[in-house]
Amino acid sequence: MQETEIMGHHLVFRTWTYGEKQDVLRRIMKRKQAPGGEETIEIDPFELNDQMLLATLVEWDLKDEKGQPLPITLETIRGISPPELVEQMIAFTQRLNNVSEEDRKKS
Repeated sequence: MQETEIMGHHLVFRTWTYGEKQDVLRRIMKRKQAPGGEETIEIDPFELNDQMLLATLVEWDLKDEKGQPLPITLETIRGISPPELVEQMIAFTQRLNNVSEEDRKKS
C-alpha cells in the first residue's frame, strides 16, 4: 500500500496484479482488420488509465455535497472536479505501477 496526498486529499493506492492488468487489457483491446487483411490491435489509453486507477485506488477521503464518503467507482472518478485531481491520481498510479515515461506520453 502506498499513501499520498494530492490536492489536499488523502489517498491510498496499491499496485495492480498481473491478472488485473491482463483482464483490463482484454476488455479495452479492439481488434481491427486493416485494408490489407492484417489484424491490428488498438488500445484506448484514456480507458486504460481509468481502469488502472479504478483497480489500484484503495481508499480516499472524497465526500459528496452532504459530507458522505464517495464510493470508488468509474462513474465517481469520471465525475470528479477539478479534472486535475484525477490527472494527478493517474500520474501517481502510473509511477507506482512502473508505467514508462514513454507510455505515459501516449496517455
